[in-house]
Order: sequence, then structure tokens, then C-alpha cells
Amino acid sequence: MKTLTKEMQNAISPQMALELLKDGNKRFINNLKVNRNLLQQANVLIVMK
Repeated sequence: MKTLTKEMQNAISPQMALELLKDGNKRFINNLKVNRNLLQQANVLIVMK
């Protein structure tokens, strides 16, 4: 899962948002974590600007 840009957030439908929340809740209940490299994602977003 990647950090969402403003454009990506605006493109999410209410149904998609609900599914993302449900998936997150399932991960939480099962004590699973998503591997993220937030520094790399931030650097990519800076380069894109």
C-alpha cells in the first residue's frame, strides 16, 4: 500500500474507500502490518513535482 496523493484520494469512490477501510481492519485484527518505505515514497513525490 502506498501513500496516496491528493489526486489519488480524489479518485477514490465511496465504495473503494469502504473496501480500503475493511481491508485495514482485517489487517489490524490479524495483527498484520503493511511494509512501507515512507521516505522513498516522499522522495518520489518530491521528484514528481
